[in-house]
Amino acid sequence: MPTERKIQQVADLVDRIQRAQLAVATSYSGESVGSQTLFRQAMSDAAIDVKVVKNTLLRRAAADAGLPVFSELADGPTAVVFAYDEPVPAIKALVSYLSSLEETNFVIRSGIYEGQLVDRSYIETLATLPSKEELLARLAGNLVGKISEFASLLVATQRDFAGLIAARAEQLATEAPPTEEAPAAEAPVEEAPAAEAPAEEAPAADAPVEEAPTAEAPEGEATLEAEADENK
Repeated sequence: MPTERKIQQVADLVDRIQRAQLAVATSYSGESVGSQTLFRQAMSDAAIDVKVVKNTLLRRAAADAGLPVFSELADGPTAVVFAYDEPVPAIKALVSYLSSLEETNFVIRSGIYEGQLVDRSYIETLATLPSKEELLARLAGNLVGKISEFASLLVATQRDFAGLIAARAEQLATEAPPTEEAPAAEAPVEEAPAAEAPAEEAPAADAPVEEAPTAEAPEGEATLEAEADENK
């Protein structure tokens, strides 16, 4: 039957497993207590927890947390390194510290990264990658460079556009004299009086009025009738 102490240890491991962004299993056999203390301190300064665990408790905690992949870390004497924030800086801190030791029995065996079991070489490769902060700094630098390049392009475009406008204005200025011949183009408008010539023929329309004297012929006929009466 599990003791109260073991139940608490499992509960603590369950909490760590569920919060961990990274977990690395290390072997520490043969390391002195002093070396272990220095290791814990160095990892603590990097916001990393080091937990020496019993394999049976680790397997039980992995099952209770619903993350059985963590049970793969249980293999011999195990000190698990837990990181709860950005994993890459934690890996860098771990690999850097172990590399700085001239003689050590601490050995990286395997780890859990992004929910997957990874081996030692994979972890060491991750340590060579830039951190999130470094990537953001590079991205910001690239963006600033692109913005500066775009601003320069805009200035050059405006300068070229202004040059085009100036060239067009100069071209129009040299073509200005031909526009003074516009009055010649209006010559047909001056012929408008000729178009009014038919209006002068209006008197001709009155010609029938001048023929009114010929309308006096009936009077002549009346005379003939009169003469006819006289001849009677």
